[in-house]
Amino acid sequence: MLRVLETIAEHPVLLTMALMALLAIGGLGYAVLHLLPRAARATAEAAALRDSEARLRTSEARFRQLADATFEGLVIHRDGIVIDANTAMAAILGWPQELLLGRSLFDICTPASHDHLRATLAALGRGETPDLGEGPLEINLRHADGSAIPVEIHARTMPFENGDARVIAVRDIRERKAAEERIAHMAHHDALTALPNRNLFRDRLAQAMARAKRSGTTVAVLCLNLDRFKPVNDLLGPEIGDELLRQVAARLTDSIRADDTVARLGADEFAFIQVGLSHPDGPAVMADRLVKALAQPFEICGHHIVIGTSVGIALHPSDGASGDELLRAADTALSRAKTAGGGGFRFFESEMDLRQQERRHLERDLRQALAADQLELHYQPLVDCEKLTVLGCEALLRWRHPERGPISPADFIPLAEECGLIMQLGAWVLRTACIEAATWPADKIVAVNLSPIQFRQSDLAQQILAILAETGLAPQRLELEITEGVLIEDTERTLAILRDLKAAGIRISLDDFGTGFSSLSYLQRFPFDKIKVDRSFIWAMGENADSMSIVRAVIALGRSLRITVTAEGVETAAQLAWLQNEDCDQAQGYLLGKPMPRADLAALWSMPDLRTRTELPQKQRKAAE
Repeated sequence: MLRVLETIAEHPVLLTMALMALLAIGGLGYAVLHLLPRAARATAEAAALRDSEARLRTSEARFRQLADATFEGLVIHRDGIVIDANTAMAAILGWPQELLLGRSLFDICTPASHDHLRATLAALGRGETPDLGEGPLEINLRHADGSAIPVEIHARTMPFENGDARVIAVRDIRERKAAEERIAHMAHHDALTALPNRNLFRDRLAQAMARAKRSGTTVAVLCLNLDRFKPVNDLLGPEIGDELLRQVAARLTDSIRADDTVARLGADEFAFIQVGLSHPDGPAVMADRLVKALAQPFEICGHHIVIGTSVGIALHPSDGASGDELLRAADTALSRAKTAGGGGFRFFESEMDLRQQERRHLERDLRQALAADQLELHYQPLVDCEKLTVLGCEALLRWRHPERGPISPADFIPLAEECGLIMQLGAWVLRTACIEAATWPADKIVAVNLSPIQFRQSDLAQQILAILAETGLAPQRLELEITEGVLIEDTERTLAILRDLKAAGIRISLDDFGTGFSSLSYLQRFPFDKIKVDRSFIWAMGENADSMSIVRAVIALGRSLRITVTAEGVETAAQLAWLQNEDCDQAQGYLLGKPMPRADLAALWSMPDLRTRTELPQKQRKAAE
């Protein structure tokens, strides 16, 4: 019996059917009484009436208990007027039960749901089952406080109190709707900053462009990239980096109008949609405001953080007919803004797109060059400054394009770093240099440059040692040249890699010394074997006394720290004579030998020294001294 009652309690319509059955049993009892004698019948009728009324009250109480025990709300109405409701319905609406009686169903529904409710009532009035589609009808009820409550309803006709009435079972779906909204929000918003993500950005951009086409207005897309986010993230950790991005998102949101959109596309990349533009200066004003907003310091966990931003701007319809074209144009303008030094903005220009296409073609050709053996190494001599004997050579990468001819490393090395080819390219250079150097005289060294990006590989030291073992070149004959940029990104990890390499016997050289901002601190933290004075100081010595003083100081510094000093860019005999006079250790430059293919190295090894190349008339030598 308990199981039956529980089943009835879970199905609102069954509750009403159960009540009707109880009433029907009561009616059968009265029919039986007519078979008794009159006197006995009168007594029996009175007793039966009392008994029936008692049973009816009991049945009604049980029905009320069953109705109130359900989780769904129940409403019984005639012609849209509530004649009964259970406690669950009162709780959903926030009304006392007694105040619900006599109210119209339209009073407890939001206006937006009236049409659905009207159609349902009309179908029931015609004796039809309402068409609820693939599932129960969803409408919004109106809470006593005025808020909307999403519910799903089932409606049926039933006999009730000497006539037909309508019963509506109501299920509160607020929790389900909230969960659906959370899922939808997660699908279209960035989890870290809560800004729209790339998918939602594209959708809103398409809508904005469609509206602009109808209204004849302009849409601007602004792509933004933080100038110094990576060093902050690497130095202070991802937790600080995440909080920085959240604060950046907050500033960006505060900088835009209500109709505009700001989104996070990934990492430290953000984008804006600016709509309703009628004046061409609007995007420039917005970009300037964004640059200034993000130039202000951030205070995070006691850290005073200063970053900048670069902005690229593209306009619809002039710069792109589709959202993807417009976004690509803005990104191209952003690259131009960053190339210009950051902290500013650039509008897209058609020439930018041509340059971008050229870079994409060059990247494609570089990938093919690596696979098609179009690359080769040239070698520039490293010379003992006093004896003018060749100590070895620096390996320099060269690319002879089959159609364009020689392409400068200044053009394709940065491209390789940007597109991720530098890892593969760097490994090829190192392996080739070691293979070819293994055929040189045993006392000659080979110097190879490493890109800062190569140091992002945690196993870089193991890769280099494996190449040495594979090629048979002694570690003491390999010299690795790095710039200060290697140490800026992740100093501790980079120093650990350098220590492993130095412990294996490989020489470590700090290239372009003097052009960075913290060279002396690096000399203190790591025992470099060599520092190379940047060529710009050597070239300026004849005209700038300060440059001469800097070179003299670097030579003295190297001597005091027992670090070899190499002067780069020696092009005149006068420069060489001055360096010899200052006891510089090594020299390198066109005066001593231009980069040459490996086929020309045999002649270089056969020369006892390079004096014939560097002889200076006596008058000039005295002037140099």
